[in-house]
Amino acid sequence: MKKIFFASQILLAINLFILIVPPAVFLIAFKLFPSINPTENGFGAYPLLFIVCGIAGLFVTIPFSAIMIILYLLYKYKFSKNRQ
Repeated sequence: MKKIFFASQILLAINLFILIVPPAVFLIAFKLFPSINPTENGFGAYPLLFIVCGIAGLFVTIPFSAIMIILYLLYKYKFSKNRQ
């Protein structure tokens, strides 16, 4: 149970990373190097791709993560009361 809980939290963290870090790196690169084409026909499509993929992944991982938090808390407190 604990392994599944940690796996769901790691998947959520990976999706948040995909949503935040790569688009920020591209936007910083666009500011530092104005010669790069930041339009949607050039490299500007990549930050949009990362944002779309991150949001799509969050649609799956947020409910899974919330369910696992609830189940893990129930599992932890249910068995800790039964042991005493």
